[in-house]
Amino acid sequence: MIPEVERILKEKGELIEKEIERVIPRKGIRNLNDAVWYHLDSGGKRIRPVLAILTCESLGGDVNKVLKFAAACELLHNWLLIHDDIQDGDKIRRDKPAVWVKYGIDHGINIGDFMSERVYNLIINSDIDDNTKLKLISEIVETCSKTAEGQALDMNLRKNNDPKESDYMEMIELKTAWYLTLPMVGGSIIADKPELTGKIKEFGMKAGPAFQMADDLLDLTKGKGRGEIGSDIREGKRSIMVVHCSSKCESKEKNKLFEILNKPREKTSKEDISYIKKLFEKYGSLDYAKNKAKSLIEESKKITKGMPEKLRRILDQFAEYLVERKK
Repeated sequence: MIPEVERILKEKGELIEKEIERVIPRKGIRNLNDAVWYHLDSGGKRIRPVLAILTCESLGGDVNKVLKFAAACELLHNWLLIHDDIQDGDKIRRDKPAVWVKYGIDHGINIGDFMSERVYNLIINSDIDDNTKLKLISEIVETCSKTAEGQALDMNLRKNNDPKESDYMEMIELKTAWYLTLPMVGGSIIADKPELTGKIKEFGMKAGPAFQMADDLLDLTKGKGRGEIGSDIREGKRSIMVVHCSSKCESKEKNKLFEILNKPREKTSKEDISYIKKLFEKYGSLDYAKNKAKSLIEESKKITKGMPEKLRRILDQFAEYLVERKK
């Protein structure tokens, strides 16, 4: 199943590059156009634009009309990553120096800002009616607002030494689920099936957190293209494993867990990361995260049961991929 999804991602993902090139040419202002393409050419799975295309296509919509929106979703995702790296202090993205490291923080902020405005340019110049454009822009604005709220909760949570699972779930629903859901919602709107918007959002509120939990696990096993294992620990993130482990471990262990998480990034050692990983293993926190993600995917499948068959198959397939992927 994973190879099939990755084939689809490659095939459909290639459709959006020329759309992005129309609004951000490869040649242009130094430290701007070149920086955008430095980041975009570094990789990425193109999950969000492909979900927009497949959703629209499965509902009988015109694929040519969804391409600019799909490209907008990819730009939105990537400018958020650029700013996220600055906020988190992540120096590596997709095994290359992050944009802010290569071009400087001042340019990094501006590059992200520039990309965010090109998102709207793509929608405005889409071959769809004005009412549909307005609906898409409304969904984008709400998604960006929810994502910013989630980012604030994430940063707030890093100061919390007694995080609850409800805190974590609220944060990842806002930070991760909304902008994973946006492409599917937009695809259904362009296909003129707005009645599916509610159910698609319900699906996204299950699949999005499952995706984040799988990401949390990858950070401790394979890494996430950031040049090291345990980058989330260095950032002090309160992942699902941290939340679970802190509720199960002994008082001394809990104190040391948060002592490490609260260290400045550059002072967190490999031994610190190893200690936390072993603590997670001792209390079954890695298995808890895996099982929680799988449980959310099963819940997402209950939501898709009432959807049109083609859409149901696509969403179920991608939901499985989100938690089974190896990178």
